[in-house]
Amino acid sequence: MEGRVRFSFLRALAHLGILRPVLRLFFGMGVEGRENLEGLDQFILVANHNSHLDTAVLFHILPRGHLSRTHPVAALDYFGKTKVLFWLAQFLFQPIWITRAGGEAHPLEGMRKRLRQGHSIIIFPEGTRGEPGVVTPFRTGVGRLAEEFREVPIVPVFLAGTERALPRSTSLPLPVWARAIVGLPQLAQGSSRDITEALQEMVSELAEADVAGHHHRPYRPREIPTLAVLGIDGSGKSTLSHRLAQHLSRRGRVCLVTDNVLFFEEGRTQDVQPLVAEKLREAIGRQAKTASSLKSYKVPKLAELLLRDHIVGQIKRWYGPDLIVTDGSPLLNMTAWARLYREEEPDDALLSSALGVLSGKGTVDGEGPAFEAFPELRSMKRLHLAHLRCPDAVLFLDVDPAVSLERIQSRGEARQAHETTEKLERLRNGYRSVCRFLEPDWQVSARIVDGQNSLEEVTAAALEALREMGVVPERLLDPPPAALPGGIHHG
Repeated sequence: MEGRVRFSFLRALAHLGILRPVLRLFFGMGVEGRENLEGLDQFILVANHNSHLDTAVLFHILPRGHLSRTHPVAALDYFGKTKVLFWLAQFLFQPIWITRAGGEAHPLEGMRKRLRQGHSIIIFPEGTRGEPGVVTPFRTGVGRLAEEFREVPIVPVFLAGTERALPRSTSLPLPVWARAIVGLPQLAQGSSRDITEALQEMVSELAEADVAGHHHRPYRPREIPTLAVLGIDGSGKSTLSHRLAQHLSRRGRVCLVTDNVLFFEEGRTQDVQPLVAEKLREAIGRQAKTASSLKSYKVPKLAELLLRDHIVGQIKRWYGPDLIVTDGSPLLNMTAWARLYREEEPDDALLSSALGVLSGKGTVDGEGPAFEAFPELRSMKRLHLAHLRCPDAVLFLDVDPAVSLERIQSRGEARQAHETTEKLERLRNGYRSVCRFLEPDWQVSARIVDGQNSLEEVTAAALEALREMGVVPERLLDPPPAALPGGIHHG
């Protein structure tokens, strides 16, 4: 044990004290997107391969804690040519050795072993050093491995300059600038073939971003817009959220966050690796629905909303859809519900101030009218919970509470604690208030849609409002909303 610790220390010292300084000084090593590796306990790092310098460059971008727990896949038939080369590679990188000519062990078995141990691996799916600066077709082994270990994040990386710094034709490195662009981590989705093709496309996109960087347009991860559909219980917001997500997915990939998380592409649902937090949120949400009073409803509902906000952030990080549609919004729901829990209904200015606190964009010193009106805000700030995400666009489905109650009763389900005419009217006023101040105070587009029309009319009005707001990517709005499958229900 003591020997392994000493060996690990010497390896870290070699990387941090020798290899990394050399890469910076001799090759001007640059990295974009290094932060995408932060907070990951384990990952599969996938990169293009143009030079024997590539592995050293990838170890250059690793967080220090991963130096002894990350293993590149390396060809034994090459590095085993001399004892010195083999020892150096073994000491610095602890590779997963494979024999390209074939052997007794399955080439993926060593990778599986390391992943089961909780370690990370580095794969060059092109299989060998390809044409300099060109991403060549990926072999399917990476897809099969990712399909088997769906819970392990995959991080795409594009390497540039290494093909000139240490080209095939020479063993003498040249002082040419090298750089790495680290993409957003992903969770594997679809079949092994789908995963392989998606990874090749990701690395190719990073390569295009590198070219753009030479024209002073550096790579930036794309922003993923969020559309929140608001409404009181029985307004039909769950139905509209589902219908919009399904419709907008005909030209892209859309995630719907409602009582569960669904992904749509080409108008059909997709199976994805579930998030751990989602299971917990579902359980807490069920508990909230069985609460017998507003007081007992408050705590589980708050926990459910906080988890829902966290899940939206996880979806953006891991899945990267073109659009996220949410049935409600934790930030806006909490703001509107302030009217329900306060005997004297707050005005727009007070609710806007509360929203600023909840989102972390407003008062930070714990003083002001919002804290006096809603003492719970002080507790949320002390617990670092006041950083809820604000959606990019909002649709409020406006329905008379009497109509909502008729719809709720038609389900044959027991009413929840807040499902009365008086309480639903207060909530309705809260959502209307939010829609009034969102755009002038917080530059968030919000529109009110009449929810008492037919589903087809409501959907058409919602799509027209989305076109007007200009937040949803235009290509997702192109197909007509006709003949969407699925029944009608009111959320």
